[in-house]
Amino acid sequence: MELGNTLQNLVNKDYDELLSFAKMAIGKIYPACQAVDEENNGVLMMTSIILSAIAADGKLTELEKKFIKELLSLTDEQLSRYIATYDSEMAELTDKFADNLTPELKADTVLLVCTVAACDETISREETAFIQKLLD
Repeated sequence: MELGNTLQNLVNKDYDELLSFAKMAIGKIYPACQAVDEENNGVLMMTSIILSAIAADGKLTELEKKFIKELLSLTDEQLSRYIATYDSEMAELTDKFADNLTPELKADTVLLVCTVAACDETISREETAFIQKLLD
């Protein structure tokens, strides 16, 4: 199946289903995040993945805010602090992380990024390009 069709299928999913997919993906990839980011117990790596997904198109929609708050159980204030930690190098870190995973864990990482991108019911060209970069 072509990436565009797969992404459109995710956009068409119910919000709660996307949230469930994202939580499942986090559960699967978190041990790998911990393995490469022992100093921070995997938090920096996981943060890089999620914030790179948000930043791919340079926009933070209200639905994306809601999604991240529910995904990570954050308050509005915590979300603001979380987003403020974004660094442009996180996208490259996420890509390198994905490149060094097993195919299954890479798929889970891409799924997490896709759910964040799809939660606002649209996936931009920039988000698609970032997802394709993770897959390559």
